[in-house]
Amino acid sequence: MASFFSAGLNETIKGYLGRYETKRSSILPILHAIQDENDWISPEAVQALEAEHGLSVIDVNEVLSFYTMYRKAPPKPYRLEVCGSISCWLNGADKTISDAKSYIAQAEKSGQSVPFECHKVECLGVCGYAPVALVNKDRYLNVTPELARKLIDDYSKKELPAAAKKCAADLAARAAQK
Repeated sequence: MASFFSAGLNETIKGYLGRYETKRSSILPILHAIQDENDWISPEAVQALEAEHGLSVIDVNEVLSFYTMYRKAPPKPYRLEVCGSISCWLNGADKTISDAKSYIAQAEKSGQSVPFECHKVECLGVCGYAPVALVNKDRYLNVTPELARKLIDDYSKKELPAAAKKCAADLAARAAQK
């Protein structure tokens, strides 16, 4: 029987399962690995973790419902995540977030396809350079509304990340099956 996961991801999952005292303790890094490869964590991936690796669907779903860092729906290719914790908030994070969301919405309203979504997240751990933001896993410091718009423009011109391409192909295959 073929695995739901790629060979490399299967090896990574097995490595995490062997590293921790209990299977349940390995859920967080396993979910990160799945999300890194697929750009989100599908219900099928959760089922496959139970069927192929013995991780309880209930345990995995508890983690997915608690942590906001895991995506349970297909995302846009790029995610601008701006810290909303106290240091960033005091330095204008809310303005940066609202401006970025407006910028994306205006572009989409005018018919442009913008491969971006913007979210407020909790502490990114670089309070001395607030507001801090991530574009996927790339960190940016002192992010003003102007810098956020520049990041959106610059990343929109780049080739899409491999995980985003895989996610789009997976979604197209799902649509074709319906």
